[in-house]
Amino acid sequence: MATLPRYPFTENGSSVLLPLHEMSAGQYLQSPDKRFRLDVQADGNLVIYDGATAVWVATAGQPFTSSGKQIDKSKIYFYLMYYAFLNDPTHGRMWGTANSTPLNNDIWGAYVRTYLSLQNDGNLVVTDSVPVWASNSAIPISPVVESIYIPAGTTLEVDRRYVVGGTTLVFQSDGNLVVSNGPLGVLWASWTQNKGAARAVMQEDGNFVIYGQDNTPLWFTGTAGKPGAMAKIQANGSFSIISEKPVWARFGFTPTILPKRVFNWDGGAWSTYDRPVWTF
Repeated sequence: MATLPRYPFTENGSSVLLPLHEMSAGQYLQSPDKRFRLDVQADGNLVIYDGATAVWVATAGQPFTSSGKQIDKSKIYFYLMYYAFLNDPTHGRMWGTANSTPLNNDIWGAYVRTYLSLQNDGNLVVTDSVPVWASNSAIPISPVVESIYIPAGTTLEVDRRYVVGGTTLVFQSDGNLVVSNGPLGVLWASWTQNKGAARAVMQEDGNFVIYGQDNTPLWFTGTAGKPGAMAKIQANGSFSIISEKPVWARFGFTPTILPKRVFNWDGGAWSTYDRPVWTF
């Protein structure tokens, strides 16, 4: 069996732990609004604080977690390998999350695409994120790159510029859907200009479609069959369609082997989102 790499966590104070990254004692995550903090403590405990008050500690017997004797005496660490593991040699224990089966039952793929985030509501969530289409496969699709999301059921406004960092997505009045990045110019386009394109829609079925005035599809991503999938624009120039679902959370979520949409969007009917917020 192949050995998976371990990358040191270098974004102390961010809200996201990337796949195959390892936090050491003294490192922490913060919710985007800075209210909550997840500490990997020098005493071997993994604790969430609301300000100065501890509101959660990783312990044996919690729902949808596993625990056992510590198997690595080298050091304290918190590691994400689809499942999140706390190695605590101080107390001779290993604690971990008991996640749902990954999307498409692809555990090896899930190892490298699943991320953990600390949300503004204090929930700690492990999310399996599968890119199902990309404008340029050479550009990384990453949960830590500044991004905005266009949720299912959204029709893009003509000539509205969806901007993140230096990257812009716009459905132009001539019918072309264009991704550009400042001095680099056009990075990608649907090339549907002057063909009668009237609507660009991120559909509920997961397909992103540009329709003509007679509702004839002029261009599409071919991602139907992925209900709940979202369009994602990143500051690094990536435009993609991703299918995401939570696979574990510290409260409000029951892991399951069945793919199931179990979330609602937080904050009402926004046009875009900085990051999906899972509420249960």
